[in-house]
Amino acid sequence: MSIRTLLIWIIIAGTLGGIVIAIKAQQNKTLLTKPATASRLISFDPASTITLERAVANQREVLRQDPTEPGRWTIHWSHAGMDHQWAAQPNKVRSALRTLATARILPADENLITTLAGEFIIRQLNGDSIRIEFDASSSGGYTPIRVEERDSQGIATAMWFGRIEKNIADAFIPKPIKDWRSDRIFEMPNSAVRGLELSAMGTSVEFARMNTGWMIQKPIQIHGNTTQIENLVKVLTSLEAATFVDDPLDPATTGLGTPIATIRISATDESSTLTIGTRADVDGTRVYAQLNTSTGSALVTLETDQLAKLTAVVDAYIAKTPSRQNLSAIRAVRIEGRDGKTRLKADKSAGNWIIAGAQADSLNRDAIERLLRVLIRNQAPLVRLLDANTPIEPLGYVELLGENEQPLNRFAIALDSTDAGMRLLILQKLTSGQQVLWASNADEALATGAWLTAVAGKRVP
Repeated sequence: MSIRTLLIWIIIAGTLGGIVIAIKAQQNKTLLTKPATASRLISFDPASTITLERAVANQREVLRQDPTEPGRWTIHWSHAGMDHQWAAQPNKVRSALRTLATARILPADENLITTLAGEFIIRQLNGDSIRIEFDASSSGGYTPIRVEERDSQGIATAMWFGRIEKNIADAFIPKPIKDWRSDRIFEMPNSAVRGLELSAMGTSVEFARMNTGWMIQKPIQIHGNTTQIENLVKVLTSLEAATFVDDPLDPATTGLGTPIATIRISATDESSTLTIGTRADVDGTRVYAQLNTSTGSALVTLETDQLAKLTAVVDAYIAKTPSRQNLSAIRAVRIEGRDGKTRLKADKSAGNWIIAGAQADSLNRDAIERLLRVLIRNQAPLVRLLDANTPIEPLGYVELLGENEQPLNRFAIALDSTDAGMRLLILQKLTSGQQVLWASNADEALATGAWLTAVAGKRVP
């Protein structure tokens, strides 16, 4: 090959190489400058959302925010021809709305939906609404959607198409909103409870919250042990459903036809009744329970350990102090013998106790103050409700008087001997004829018993 020919081939090769390099550079430049596919968001404000409606096939569920209590949501749906509602877990609602509002949508130039799986309708506080339709199929980890936006007048303002991540679509369409239900049985704070009824094993007890504390209304009327009743309310308002039973079951299966317990909690303007049936599993760790409210009902299962401390025996809820009077309200103390005749009367005047027109001596003054502590402040270790015919012979009576000699409380007093020694018995007779007994062997109680024995046993001239 001649030198001339070789030079020509070198020139041709260089030219072709330069062209290739130029083309490659242009391609790289094009790849670097080509914009990525833009994404967009579903334009709504989670904080301004007031309803969320889900429609799949013929099933429709509506999630509504309470207009009087923002952040409180209720789920409404129909099943087996009946309307139902239940409180939603606020954190699940917030999480779902935030997920939908921040989901990145890959736009599409045309409607990609071939088979409609379901739709969500979001309604805002200002009246605007957004309808999101989801396709039944997915591809490449994305599900086609169709979005329609309307203003407060119902006029369509935008319609666009795109694809959303499949895992987000699956959280809204295959799974019902009912999955967001709150586990709490009674959706009210402890402070809102005004009344409570509990029935179990053939016994029942009813309470009412008064300005002065809890009162037992049935089976007897007497002031209750506020601490014990508040603990009961706390246990009941913290009850949680283990599972929700959406399909109707036969009463023979649930045991609700012959319940083992019934609980009714009432607030100022609402009440709820929980009926507890038979066990729901082989191990007996769960029981069926039916909740009925003024707005709907639900069948659930409960863990039995939540119910272990419940009792309808009234003795457990009677106050451990015989009297609920304030010391300032007591203007006089009268002590009577077993014959009902007055043995001693002490009137309160300017911080002093007056007996028979003279200031009480230190012995009687201290004894009266100790008696009041035993009746009003000191808690008795034993409290019992006795039948009307229970034989207890009193040694005397104590009566507390208010302004203008108004009777406040009247108690019978007795002493009892046990293997552990003596103890003071304080009894209050009820209108039913039954008696409430408070028994104590504390030092102040025994000292009070000794003093009352001496005073009530005095002869009357």
